[in-house]
Amino acid sequence: MFGMTTAVRVYADANKEPEAILLGGTDTDRVQEIQNAVGGAFDAVKRGCLDESGLHKPFILVGYVHDEGRLLNMPLNPIASVLFEQNIFGDVLLVNGTNPETEEYDGETYDVPTAFAEYIIKAMYPSIQESVVFSTMLSTAVRIAQLDGTISDAEFQKLKSYMTEQANAVATSLGDLPTELRDILARCVANAIKKTGGDNE
Repeated sequence: MFGMTTAVRVYADANKEPEAILLGGTDTDRVQEIQNAVGGAFDAVKRGCLDESGLHKPFILVGYVHDEGRLLNMPLNPIASVLFEQNIFGDVLLVNGTNPETEEYDGETYDVPTAFAEYIIKAMYPSIQESVVFSTMLSTAVRIAQLDGTISDAEFQKLKSYMTEQANAVATSLGDLPTELRDILARCVANAIKKTGGDNE
């Protein structure tokens, strides 16, 4: 369809799969559609992207975000936060900002490369969804364990301090945690299983 742009809508809700959508052919249509997608007035975040498939040249990924997402207490968008390496709140609309003819960023919107859209939907989303579910379960288990005395306040603070230190670092696996913290987490998870009736003993 002439004048339409393929974008990817990335939801803050980790249970909603990102989807490819078409933006309208006129500037007025696009502004309204972006506002509808992000829930109001918007701003843009940008970053350079490489296409590892070799089918497309590097491009500028543009994310349209609600300009007051944090102030309005919109939920953190885990996929967009990873993509743009900063905390992004609320639903996000991704477009390509690189003009295919000039290969320059010109402030217009262009189709997100198909391979990149498929990567977001088929690879990145399932991985991040699994991580969000796991971290939610783990944080719930830790909080229950602290409240019922399975772990001490000092142990809770050790975990909290370590996780705060890691918040701005590349994610680590549980195997990378110090042994003492792994043991505390193991007790928390075992306690949560017991409390929720998941223990078959």
